[in-house]
Amino acid sequence: MKMVVLKPKINSKFHFGEGSLERNSQIFHSNSLFSAIVNNYVKLYGKENLERDIEKIKNIRLSSLLYKIDDIYLIPKPEHPKFYKLKENSGIKPKDIKKIQFFSIKAYRELLDGELKWEEGIKHIIDYRTINKKIVISKKEIKKIKKIFNIKVNKLKNAKISLISRQIEQKIAMDRLKDITLEKDDRGQLYNVEFMKLNENVEFYFLIDYNITKDGKKVKDEKELSDEDKKFIKRLEASIKLIEDEGLGGKRSIGAGFFEKVEIVDLPKDFAEILKDDSKYNNLEYKMLLGVGIPNKEDIKNIEYYKLIEIGGYIYSLEYLTKPKRNILALTEGSIVKNNFIGWVEDLSPTTPDKLNHKVYAHGKPILIPFEG
Repeated sequence: MKMVVLKPKINSKFHFGEGSLERNSQIFHSNSLFSAIVNNYVKLYGKENLERDIEKIKNIRLSSLLYKIDDIYLIPKPEHPKFYKLKENSGIKPKDIKKIQFFSIKAYRELLDGELKWEEGIKHIIDYRTINKKIVISKKEIKKIKKIFNIKVNKLKNAKISLISRQIEQKIAMDRLKDITLEKDDRGQLYNVEFMKLNENVEFYFLIDYNITKDGKKVKDEKELSDEDKKFIKRLEASIKLIEDEGLGGKRSIGAGFFEKVEIVDLPKDFAEILKDDSKYNNLEYKMLLGVGIPNKEDIKNIEYYKLIEIGGYIYSLEYLTKPKRNILALTEGSIVKNNFIGWVEDLSPTTPDKLNHKVYAHGKPILIPFEG
């Protein structure tokens, strides 16, 4: 398994989301990330090579695009009832706990180890270890956060840090074929687009498991990879690196979504300790999704706690730019499943393909991380 770190260009802005242009999603979901990698694969190696490698590509596991602050890596809050309910006389309001969206991986590991006493210590966690009321960090990370953002107050809950800012830009709708503005009531037709910009100390990352198999079993030792498998991984990594030039998300035609650097690195220590094959956490009964999950028929019974997301939008194709995808429901990041959840890649190709001469997939094989229920 590898980590991909994406450093935004200075003053970069991003528009993520599959719905209204006026609303921007904080998360670029793993299914969209998969589509971006596949499109880059075609640009580099052509459709014939994609068709040859498509089963290997469909088998990869991905997290969604997540955030890091220096070396503090954020993951989604688990969608488990204990992270939404409060004991009586806890000293905080229900909305305080509902606002939390992320844990640092160190804080999450403390949770697994029983060092982070969630129910007993929730008030202390909210007051001293939660950034912007949304991000729970480890006790060991408090000093670093205060240094990075020059925080003087004792309680983190009283510090105001702008990690992500949002801006609305007004645009004029254009007819690109005629090179004229679209008119409405004798005026150029205006519309709003919401973008987000990251603090200079914030970057993106995602996790990828190449998930190479041999005789139906996952290859765990790189020495056992065939020459063809190694060549495939090089092609896949080149397609990931191309994100540096091609960007991610919407409105790239007006400069949104681009990166200064995309780097593929080994897993940081906390991720490696939790996710390695002989991890002490592998005996836990549950896993949490770090990406979008589409259950196969056998997975349905393994779903415990979840939120749903509707996957839709338009097909990205040079041949057919305005064909909508068939919408499906999937599990969001943070959903809780049993250990043997596998996931599925759904074929969303139109039933009447018309000009479209390739398949359209929704990737739903997420990275899973052990969870203590």
